Amino acid sequence: MRRWLYILLLLFTCLQGIGAQEKDDDAAMSGELDEVTVQGESERPRLETPHLGLENMSIEKIKLMPAMFGEVDVIKSIQMLPGVVPASEGSSAYNVRGGTSDQNLVLFDGATIYNPSHFLGFFSVFNNDVVSNATLYKGDMPAQYGGRLSSILEVTSKEASNEGFHGQGGIGLISSRILLEGPLVKDRLTGFIAGRVFYAGMFLPLVPSLKNTRLTFYDVNAKLSAKLSDKHRLFFTGYAGSDYLALQKTGSFSYSNYAATARWNAIVSDKFFINTHFLFSLYDYLGSGKINNLSGEWKSNIQDYGFKQEYTWIIDPHNTLKAGLSTSYKYIKSGDAAMAESGVASNLSINIPPTHTLESGIFVSNDQRYGPVSLNYGLRVSMFNNIAPQTELVLDENHNRTGTVTYDKGIYNTYYALEPRVGVAWEFYKNMSLKASYSRTAQYLHLVKTSTAGSPLDIWRASNPNLKPEICDQVSGGYLCNFYKDQFQVSVEGYYKWLNNVVDFKDFADIMLNEYIDEQFRTGTGRSYGVEFMLRRDAGKVTGWVSYTYSRSFRTIEGVNNGQEYCSTADRPHTVNIFFNYKINKWIDVSATWVYATGQPMSAPDDRFEFDDFGYPQTIPLYSGRNTYRMPDYHRLDLAVTFDLNKGVKKRYNHNINISLYNVYCRHNAWMISFETDPKTNTQYAELTYLFSIVPSITYNLSF
Repeated sequence: MRRWLYILLLLFTCLQGIGAQEKDDDAAMSGELDEVTVQGESERPRLETPHLGLENMSIEKIKLMPAMFGEVDVIKSIQMLPGVVPASEGSSAYNVRGGTSDQNLVLFDGATIYNPSHFLGFFSVFNNDVVSNATLYKGDMPAQYGGRLSSILEVTSKEASNEGFHGQGGIGLISSRILLEGPLVKDRLTGFIAGRVFYAGMFLPLVPSLKNTRLTFYDVNAKLSAKLSDKHRLFFTGYAGSDYLALQKTGSFSYSNYAATARWNAIVSDKFFINTHFLFSLYDYLGSGKINNLSGEWKSNIQDYGFKQEYTWIIDPHNTLKAGLSTSYKYIKSGDAAMAESGVASNLSINIPPTHTLESGIFVSNDQRYGPVSLNYGLRVSMFNNIAPQTELVLDENHNRTGTVTYDKGIYNTYYALEPRVGVAWEFYKNMSLKASYSRTAQYLHLVKTSTAGSPLDIWRASNPNLKPEICDQVSGGYLCNFYKDQFQVSVEGYYKWLNNVVDFKDFADIMLNEYIDEQFRTGTGRSYGVEFMLRRDAGKVTGWVSYTYSRSFRTIEGVNNGQEYCSTADRPHTVNIFFNYKINKWIDVSATWVYATGQPMSAPDDRFEFDDFGYPQTIPLYSGRNTYRMPDYHRLDLAVTFDLNKGVKKRYNHNINISLYNVYCRHNAWMISFETDPKTNTQYAELTYLFSIVPSITYNLSF
C-alpha cells in the first residue's frame, strides 16, 4: 500500500508524467552565477594535506551544476564525487566507500542533521543561498570528529554582509526562496534570514481524484554574527524545516528538523585559539492514517543536546596542535503507536521505551610539516553511556527473548573506544605527492531502515547491552599530481575497510513497530575496498571533472544468508561521474553532468511455494540468498544553461535565468522492483517502478 501512496504523490507533484511501471522484460544547475575565477591556488593544499578522501565544494562550484527541478543542492552535488553514490533515484541518502547511509554524519554549522531531506529525499534541507561551502571527509577523518564510520559532511553557512542591506533569491516552477542580510549594528552585529517554500502541492486540488491531498515543505534559516572585540566573536545559527503530506481518505504524515548552534571564538594570543559550541538538534516524526474502520497513529523523535570545545595552539611554523572535548545527550523515542477500530472498545497500543544516552569524547592531534613531508596524527577516545530509567531485553545465544531487566537510575551500560588516526603526505617531486593514512572510528547509533532509499519512517536505535557499537578500520593510499600551471589535477586513491559489529536484520525480520526490535538484529563483520580515479580542471573557460570508482562491499553475519558472505546494499562495483561547465562568454554558461552506476543489490525470490491455509490459498516466496540479484544499471544525463540578464556587468540589481533538463534521454532508472502474479497465467513477473522521464525546469534568480 505504501508504495502506491508514494507513487500517487509523485505522479501529481512533479508537473509531468513521473511514476510508471513496466514488466521487467528489459531488465530482469541553477542559482546565481559569479564570474569564474582561476582557482589554482586552492589546489596546492590538496597536494600538501595528509588527509586522504578530503573534498571541498564551495557554493560557487555547486551553483554551476545542473539541478533537478532547478534547485541547486549541496547533497546532490557531493553525490557527483568519486566514492559517493546515491542510495536511490533522486534521494538525499548516499553511500560512501561501501558504507550505508546511516554511517554518514551530516553537520550544519556543527549541529547534527538526522534526516537531511525534503519531499521524500528529492530536495535536501540546505538552501543554497545560505551555504558558504561543504567539506566531505571520506577517508581518515580528523580526530575532532566521531560517531560515524563512513564520512563526515560539514556544511558551513555564509557570513552576512556588513556592507549595507542586500538580498537574493529565486522563483521556480515548484519552489521559491529568498534571503535578506545586512548589518544590524555597523561593524558589530550582522545577520540574515532566509526562507524557502515548496508549493507544487497547491495544484493537487485541480486533480479531482486528489482534491483532498495536500503536500508542502518549508525551511527557515537565520544567523547572527556579533563582534564583541577584536579577539572575541559570537555566532548564533538556527534552522527549522518541516514536511507535510496528507493523502485523500488514507492519512497524513509530517516530519521536521530543527537545529541551533551558539559558537564563541576566542583569540587568547596570536598562537592560541579557543572555539566553543553549544548545539541542539531535533528530528520529529508524526504519522496517522485510516483504512476502512481501522485508524492509527505513530510518532517518534530524537533530541540531541551537545557541547564541544576545541583548542588550537600554533607551537611553531612546523607544528599546530589541536585538542578538545565533546559531549552529547541524546533522547531517542523510537516509536509509539496506537490503533483503534470503529465499534471496538479495546484499542491496541505499542510503546517502544525511549532511550537516554550520553556520548562523549576527547581528542588530541598534531599537524606537522618539514620540507616536502606533512604529517597528521592524533587520538580520539570516545565513551558511550546508556542511562536509566530503561527496560532492556534479555536475549539468549539464539537472540530469542527470555525476559527483561529494568534499570531505575544511573548509568547501567558503558562502551569505550580508542580511535587513532594518522596520515602522511610526501611531495616527492614538483607538483606530485604520495599519501597514506590509517584511521579507526566507532559508531554508537544505528538506523532502522524501512527501505533502501531512505524514508521518514526510518528510526534511530542506540547501542545497548544487546547491540554493540560498530567499529571500522580503514587504510588508504593515494597519488596526486597538478600540471599545466595547477589548472589540472589527477588523483588516484585506494582504500580497504574492515568492519566489526556491523548491523543487519535477520532473514524475514519483523521491523515495523516492533517493541522487541533487538531480537531482529544480527551483527557480524564486513569489508569494503576500492579505487577512485579523478581528473579535474578548476580554471579556464571549461571546468569540471571526470571520475571513475571501483568499489566493493560485503558482509558476513551469522543468521543472515546462512552465515555466508553476501553483498551489502551499498555494493556498487562501477561508478562514473562526469561534470563540465563551459563559460561561452560573460553572460552565458552551459553545464552538463552524466552519471553511471552498477545496479543496487537486491533480494528476489527464486521460486514460490503454494498451499491452502484453512481453505485460503497462500503463497510463500523462496529465496536462495541475501542480495543475490541487482537492479538494472543506473545512468542519466543532465543539462543546464544560465543566462546572465546583466550580460556580465555587475550592478546593484543582478539577475539571471537558469534552464535545466534532468534525465535528458528519458532513462527509466529503477526506483523499486516488486514481484507480482499475472492473474491470467498465474505466473510471477518482476515489475519495475521508475520516477522520472525528462524533467524540465526554469528558475529566475536575483540579487540586490
